[in-house]
Amino acid sequence: MRKERRQGIIALLFVICYLLFVFSGCSNGENGDPNPNPDPGNGNGVHPNPPLLLVHYMPWFRGPSDITEESITSTYGYHWRNARAAETLPDGRADIPFAQYPLTGPYHSSNPDLLDYQVSLFIIAGIDGVIFDWYGAYNSNDFGENQGYTIAMADTLIRAGLQFCVMYEDNTLNMMGLQSNREEGMRRGKISMDWLENGTAAAESFGTVSTPWFKHDLYVKYDGRPLLFNFGPQYFNTKADWDTLFEGLGNRPYYVDLDNRNAFADASFPWPPMHMSGQLEPGIVTMVQLDGFMGAFYRSRQRNRPYKITSVWPAFDSHLGRIEYNNGAVFDHLWEMAIDFEPNIIQLVTWNDFQEGTCIEPSIERGYNELEYIQSRVKEWDSSFSYTKEDLRWPLEFYKLRYTQTATAAQEAAIKAATDALFAGNVALYREKAAETGVTIDMNDVKPLLRNN
Repeated sequence: MRKERRQGIIALLFVICYLLFVFSGCSNGENGDPNPNPDPGNGNGVHPNPPLLLVHYMPWFRGPSDITEESITSTYGYHWRNARAAETLPDGRADIPFAQYPLTGPYHSSNPDLLDYQVSLFIIAGIDGVIFDWYGAYNSNDFGENQGYTIAMADTLIRAGLQFCVMYEDNTLNMMGLQSNREEGMRRGKISMDWLENGTAAAESFGTVSTPWFKHDLYVKYDGRPLLFNFGPQYFNTKADWDTLFEGLGNRPYYVDLDNRNAFADASFPWPPMHMSGQLEPGIVTMVQLDGFMGAFYRSRQRNRPYKITSVWPAFDSHLGRIEYNNGAVFDHLWEMAIDFEPNIIQLVTWNDFQEGTCIEPSIERGYNELEYIQSRVKEWDSSFSYTKEDLRWPLEFYKLRYTQTATAAQEAAIKAATDALFAGNVALYREKAAETGVTIDMNDVKPLLRNN
């Protein structure tokens, strides 16, 4: 659904693109048709085989698990900006210096109540699972701590029957100072691959799982091969590096790199194009520039991949520049482009990177906007998908009761029963048990968890 305020410029761009297409001789190469996969015939741009919706997830937040821990400075890790988060602002928010404030306030990434809340929202919005931002299976910096948080979320996803995979941050090896020690970097990289394959704790690794992730039924695979996303590469830059990393694995991972960086990669995915922001004053990426960036990706070798992956984001804000939120127009625009590409996966960038303005986790500033949008689009694909906007409001109320330690025994029993029903796919029982908590849902108020409530 294109927004009316953009119809004029998009129509003009279409005419220009059409003329360029005609006079280019209808090339099928890197500079070919910007929309190589037209509507399959149902007239509304919806792919008849809906893609997996996987949200990019940051498992790195150490914070309070309940109200008694809010004022303890040591409760907060680096990603909440340490001690500042223990302070309370006049409006009742924690002092976290981000553009978006989560409706939960700062949280702990392995808190079971928080994980129930987040996974419940995935299910109700129609999100199929998670791509973990993953730092390797070794203890260094906060990587071991984050590995524990990742395992906790993966276990909750498995309990709910949702899918997952990892995006390996090989830049962690640069952060560990191994730029000139390639032998040690390779050893640590192979430890991480071994952990994904075998799920056991090598001397340097952290955390064990009962079923190795690469072998788990819910780990995302293509043609029997587990997907391994890479945010880069930034350390292992050659095919020989990845061949060595994958030696000895039962099934060679389906390697997915960033922005077409490696010709040898099996597939690629796009990310917000912050390299473009320097072309503008004051660093705002326009919709036309986004069209150019994403059109280049869609015209690239990715158009002919057997397994296609793209990304959608609502905004982006960093020291390099920004992509404006524009009241959800960016998310809608990129979603439409993504559907035209007919991908196997749409990566939702991101669930909870509060530092860069991409998060779709409910916040004071944007409410449930993106989750409601996703929910509405999923309903176009699946007429049996019956969750509503009201259903999205219940999990926060459950979390607040647990976090503030005000839930009665009867309320806790109802919350557990409602969550179990949701994870089992029983919509009617979920609503019945949610109502038993006695909580009132107000569709006109996002009702954040504030410290002065």
